[in-house]
Amino acid sequence: MKDSIGAMWLKTSKAGNKFMSGVVEVDGVKTKIVVFKNDRKENEKQPDYKIYLSEDKKREENDDNPF
Repeated sequence: MKDSIGAMWLKTSKAGNKFMSGVVEVDGVKTKIVVFKNDRKENEKQPDYKIYLSEDKKREENDDNPF
């Protein structure tokens, strides 16, 4: 079995939707990601889940307030 490149945790949003949050490491670079179920899937050619880069909530809050 190959070495793991990351881990995911199952979470529930404030709206009650389930998603996964975690970190993957590729070539020594750790990247936070989130995974959401594709609720708009209409055919088998569309993905079941979509992966996005995660943004740090603290950084987002600080971006709105420069002080």
